[in-house]
Amino acid sequence: MKEAFVSLVTALADDELIIGHRHSEWTGFAPHIEEDVAFSSIAQDEIGHASAFYSLIAEATDTTPDRMALGREPGDYRHAVLCERPNRDWSYSLVRHWLYDTADDVRLEALQESAHAGLAALATKIRREERYHLLHANAWIKRVSEGPVEGRTRLIDALGRCYLEALALFDSLELEDSILENDLLPCSSSELRSRFAKRATSELDDFGLPADIHRDLDDSAEFLASSSGDLIASDQGAPTTSSRSGIGGRAGEHSDDFKPLWDEMTSTHRQHPDAQW
Repeated sequence: MKEAFVSLVTALADDELIIGHRHSEWTGFAPHIEEDVAFSSIAQDEIGHASAFYSLIAEATDTTPDRMALGREPGDYRHAVLCERPNRDWSYSLVRHWLYDTADDVRLEALQESAHAGLAALATKIRREERYHLLHANAWIKRVSEGPVEGRTRLIDALGRCYLEALALFDSLELEDSILENDLLPCSSSELRSRFAKRATSELDDFGLPADIHRDLDDSAEFLASSSGDLIASDQGAPTTSSRSGIGGRAGEHSDDFKPLWDEMTSTHRQHPDAQW
């Protein structure tokens, strides 16, 4: 059971750590000072949540939170590929923020029923804090989708870039059979993905954004933003590589975007692994 618990919580923690680092890169570069503060605060929250998850792992093993966060090789991380992608422009970061926090809310809601009392309690606490992230993301998506057509078109383009990768947040976890047998996660990753897809498409419809973007991960459809602002399927098909849908992160298979982030994120720890700050 311990191995299954570590597998589950490592994926949760790694998602929070990596998306937190990407959010933090907007510090000093956001469109205006209020967002500079807001995105920095959200980044701090995510990294704090990662620390809390790593602490659960440390309690169950002989490791430490710092070693889990910063002392592993790139292939040992189990975060979803979506989290490691560069920020690109503001619209991409907003859409990823909204998709990730919507998915995270679905996941945390399920984890509140975990048979592991410590994990269930932490999920409940984090979900209360993450509520403000969702409020922030929803406000921005609503604001841009109701604004000038250029902003709306940029949102749709960003959805085309990262919606399938958001579905890959619910790729099967390592040791998932054991995770489910021990009720650490009350339902399968595929069930959570279905819940997320249903919620996301419904809310996109409420925003007046295209809500017919749900496809299975092995679908060959690729989505492009048309000049009218609608999301359409490309008739050229999608790339054949797994990077199209961002799968593989749960097994430690990451894109070329992760290594530079890992180098920067872990550099101080690698130089001074036993330092006390």
